[in-house]
Amino acid sequence: MEKKRWAALAGIAVAATATLVAVQTTRSSGLDNTGGDTEPVSVSATPTEEPPRITSVERVTLQRSLNDVIEQGSSGAVAELVITGPGGSDTWNGVAGVADRTTGAPVDPGAHFRIASLSKPMVAATLLQIVGEGRADLDDSLEDLLPGVVEGGEAITLRMVLSHTSGLFSYNRDMPAVADDPDRAWRPEELVAVANANGPVFAPGTDVAYSNTNYVLAAMVIEEITGRPYTEAVTERVIEPLGLTGTSIPTDSGMPEPVMHAYLALSPYAGAEALPSDITEFNPTRWYGTAQVVSTVTDINRFWQALLGGEILDRPMLDEMLAVQATSDDGYGFALGPRAYTLTCGVEVWTHSGNIPGYRNWTVHSEDRHFTLFQARYQANPDPPAWAAIETAMCPPDEPEEVAPTPTDYPSEPVTGTGRGDDGG
Repeated sequence: MEKKRWAALAGIAVAATATLVAVQTTRSSGLDNTGGDTEPVSVSATPTEEPPRITSVERVTLQRSLNDVIEQGSSGAVAELVITGPGGSDTWNGVAGVADRTTGAPVDPGAHFRIASLSKPMVAATLLQIVGEGRADLDDSLEDLLPGVVEGGEAITLRMVLSHTSGLFSYNRDMPAVADDPDRAWRPEELVAVANANGPVFAPGTDVAYSNTNYVLAAMVIEEITGRPYTEAVTERVIEPLGLTGTSIPTDSGMPEPVMHAYLALSPYAGAEALPSDITEFNPTRWYGTAQVVSTVTDINRFWQALLGGEILDRPMLDEMLAVQATSDDGYGFALGPRAYTLTCGVEVWTHSGNIPGYRNWTVHSEDRHFTLFQARYQANPDPPAWAAIETAMCPPDEPEEVAPTPTDYPSEPVTGTGRGDDGG
């Protein structure tokens, strides 16, 4: 079991700034009865370290990589890089493309986005807080926590659920099209029933495979323990304490403004050319607990800095969260929410990606760099240009400018989803 210990405090702690103090005490004959003369005394603290800076060359390179995301098939994109050090931090925020293909409106740097599976670490952190309070244990079985909900639940632990080692079928692979009934609301029990009907893909704890069913169940466990909707628990334990003002967990089809519109390539009739169809508004409850959050790039970077910096979980529970349980064939180390990965330049990162109709999202974090990218993907595979942008942002600036994308076929959730049943979530 591998533990990525660097992430707990590195990269976000800002050293206390020492104020330079020059103290002079001068005794004059008019104020000193002794009449004695004294030399001025000067006391100075050690100068503070300069904050890191994103150079103008880096900013241009980052913007070019974001432009490539648009040129290779997305209608709009927004990204943010934060670099940190003992002296402070610096931020680059970039946009490309359009927020609305109809009006041609530009993308807002604070655009709201369906963050898809970037929701999962928030849900995991909330559940781990509850575990840390002694209200559940990571080795509790689903049958203990949710009696009768999951077939074979007595062999599946909460730890397996959070690390995708449960073997449960990912229900979204057998769902009707979003586009056919976008406002349809779903209950979590309905989603779990789809997984039960398909049966497991492997015996619990024997392998690792990404499954959205796991986080539907995580949300249900939160609700069973707290007696309240999981959305309230995440809001009260994560969103509000961190001041994530651009983040919400909607239960209906609406989206807050400003929003980057999402599109699917759909044919109006059999044999017709696929055209962009706006899919911005749909009911997100079909991704209950697994991909329901709406947020901004700034809020996502803030969440991860707080998470890895120990603001959300105490040290023992953060260690539990960052303990890699299994590594997939494409190189991802699955912990309890976050995933470990090594970039081609050798930088170790914590990461998560997201895929939902019309949207593709990435968040990647090292000791001193935090990068989040949202794409409004339209038709082409969005992963190659996104991975190029990730490596441009996360690899040291003295690396070669032409950075090769990851050698493992852009590991992430499936991106073949079109909203017709096989979307990744």
